[in-house]
Amino acid sequence: MAGLILQMVGCLLIATIIGLLMGWFLRSFATSEKRQQLSEIATRLRGREHELDTLNHELKVRTSAVQMLEGKMMASEAALKDLTADLAARTEQLTALQTEVADKGVQLHAVERERDHLRREVEEAEAALAAKAAGFAEMKTQMENAEDLLISRDQEIATLKSWVEQLAPKDAEIGRLRSRIETLEPFAERSRRLEAEQETERTQATRALRQKEQELADSMARLSEMQAQSSQLRTQSQQDLGRFEAILKERDGEIQRLRGSVEELERFRGEVEKKEIALREAEERRVMDVSEREEEIAALRKRLVEYRVAQRFSTQARQNPDPGPVSQLALNSDPDNQPQQKDDLKQIHGIGPVMERVLNRMGMFTFRQIAQWKDQDVEQMASQLNTFPDRIRHDNWIAGAKEQHFLKYGEEI
Repeated sequence: MAGLILQMVGCLLIATIIGLLMGWFLRSFATSEKRQQLSEIATRLRGREHELDTLNHELKVRTSAVQMLEGKMMASEAALKDLTADLAARTEQLTALQTEVADKGVQLHAVERERDHLRREVEEAEAALAAKAAGFAEMKTQMENAEDLLISRDQEIATLKSWVEQLAPKDAEIGRLRSRIETLEPFAERSRRLEAEQETERTQATRALRQKEQELADSMARLSEMQAQSSQLRTQSQQDLGRFEAILKERDGEIQRLRGSVEELERFRGEVEKKEIALREAEERRVMDVSEREEEIAALRKRLVEYRVAQRFSTQARQNPDPGPVSQLALNSDPDNQPQQKDDLKQIHGIGPVMERVLNRMGMFTFRQIAQWKDQDVEQMASQLNTFPDRIRHDNWIAGAKEQHFLKYGEEI
């Protein structure tokens, strides 16, 4: 751009100088011959000015085209940056979703572990309840045994009472015996012995009766205590059973909620997978768009370089009509200075329509001419085309020209 502006300024300065010279010549020479010469000079100068105006117009057109190409390149680069930023944002969203899914998985594992722990607690509670039920059954058995023992003790007491009732007639008999003792002295010793035996039996019976009554009282106390314990155990068992049933209902509700959470997580995981697939597809499309944009940018840059080369060559050709070293190279490659045939140089990789026109202006028309280039020719051509020699070597113009010449003419160079 700076070179084009400098060229425009130079053309304007040249036109100004030519106008000043023309005015000076008109004032200096008054003769008709000089005036005629000056008029011819003025005519030629006007022609030159017209050519300069034409060149300025072409230069402005080319400058506007270059600016448009640069604007397109900048817009493409901005779009590429936007696509890259959007892709980075989508990648961050995908990473956040993956992190959230991992957190949900950890929570799900924790909930499953808690559910297993609760299940073990319920099983332990059921085992404890079964143990208490077994203890209750054992206590019930003990109560039944105590009741049987109480019944047997009642029977023993009834037996003792019957013995006491049986002893009552013996007391009457003792009275009769005492009366008879008075009459029957010989039988006194026997009577005393019988009384002693009867007293002993009565004492033993009384002692046994008291012992049985004490045992009965103890049995009744133990029975009352066992009944109280049984009722307490029954109440506690009912309370524990109610509490465990409430805990089981609560845990069932928690399990249902956890199942709902798991189903929700599964749905969320499915949505995340769908979003991941959509993001991958969008990323692939963006990558393809970016590749296409990069190819388009590369093509635009290539065309821009070709336009600049063509513009530079046109400017140099107008300013310096003498053939340069490349023109001399073209003359050396074609002795008649006129192409016997004209090949399609666009078949060579790296040469476009504009570059082909530039090469034609430089005298390059055939594959043979390019195929016969040497290293110094490549350097000269690159300097004239305002490009790098590595580009010609990288695009392999010489080998491409040889290949196209062989394909077209069947002749190896």
